[in-house]
Amino acid sequence: MDVWCAIRTFPKHAAELGNSTPQEPVFFLKSSSSVCAFSRIECHNGDVHHELELVIRIGPDLKPDAMAVGLDLTKRSTQDRLKAGGLPWAAAKSFAGASVIGDWVDFSKNVEYTLEINGVLIQRATLAQMSWSIEELLDKLKEWAPLQAGDILFTGTPSGVGPLNRGDLIKARLLKGNMVLSSHSAYCI
Repeated sequence: MDVWCAIRTFPKHAAELGNSTPQEPVFFLKSSSSVCAFSRIECHNGDVHHELELVIRIGPDLKPDAMAVGLDLTKRSTQDRLKAGGLPWAAAKSFAGASVIGDWVDFSKNVEYTLEINGVLIQRATLAQMSWSIEELLDKLKEWAPLQAGDILFTGTPSGVGPLNRGDLIKARLLKGNMVLSSHSAYCI
């Protein structure tokens, strides 16, 4: 299983970090060993930032067959240092527990996903807010990447990213209308 990640798919998130929105989708890889379930998150004294994302699982026809709410965790100071040097971000994005994924449910385009920290809504998104559709992301990725069934794609984060601190209680939800498709909690240590 490969773990693909799209970047800057939400223009407001790109702007909040001082980045421009790319002209076409851009991707990076995370190690499959960084994938974990919602549980406890090592916050590294506030250096780990949360990035709520919709995660897509790719089926045999190389189209989405399932989705989950997820967190693409980032060691922000490490990423900033690596970006300043024009270096890859692997150390900032692929550490143990950096790819938090909830339960898989059937794929649907009409969903909303949210992140609360200590009971306060921090991030909220729909696919309609993205610069590219899921199909456009996958089509671009298929142009050069050896995608296969079982691979997953983190689709990018909306604005509102920020640090996690010891003792924070995180709640991520995936909703379709008024129905909760999945809900997961994690505790920061």
